[in-house]
Amino acid sequence: MNYYDEKEFTTKTKISRSKLYRFYKKNEELKTETKLQGKRLYPENHLKYFSSEIMFDENKLLQLENQSMRNLIDCLVDKDSLQYRLWQMEWDFFFTVAYKTDRNKKSCFRQINAVFEEILCKYGDKTEIRLFFTTEPFTNRVGFHNHFVLYVGDVKLHQEIVVLIQNYFSYDKTDVKKYDRYKAGLFYASKEGLVNEDWDILGNNLGKEKFNNEN
Repeated sequence: MNYYDEKEFTTKTKISRSKLYRFYKKNEELKTETKLQGKRLYPENHLKYFSSEIMFDENKLLQLENQSMRNLIDCLVDKDSLQYRLWQMEWDFFFTVAYKTDRNKKSCFRQINAVFEEILCKYGDKTEIRLFFTTEPFTNRVGFHNHFVLYVGDVKLHQEIVVLIQNYFSYDKTDVKKYDRYKAGLFYASKEGLVNEDWDILGNNLGKEKFNNEN
């Protein structure tokens, strides 16, 4: 993390030295996060406390996360639901694919099935593989995009398969994160109204999970 001396910090935040002193006197717990190296240094992530715009963005993100958690809890009430069963499963990665072209639902459906087949052909005899995806419309443009979660039993193959997926969608914009079961928005997104090309679960050992492509 970057640190700034007093002059740099007050210049970036456009506040006076006296206001800076008052802030840290009032918030002693934050003062412990600063450093003393001959002079006091202030961490970059403290800049947000002096920017209403940054604080607004963070507050908006927290509100979205809180709403996501409420939605997830609502979904998990019914222990016989698809969402509950998916949430109980192991998953490793959360992917988003934003296509460069304006794809319809069927095209998105085919793309995800095709990349899964490629993964299966190369690694299907080496490890258990499972993928659940949803197809959703963009809010700011024409067309649809995909979210999916991926499970790969053999940890040693994780990086190879992530790279394979990124290469497959090299023409498009992809985002991949470690799966966080407490932010399992994909599962409550499938709560209602998803049929046919809207979602699917794919895998080479779905019988173990008592799934039979329940779409």
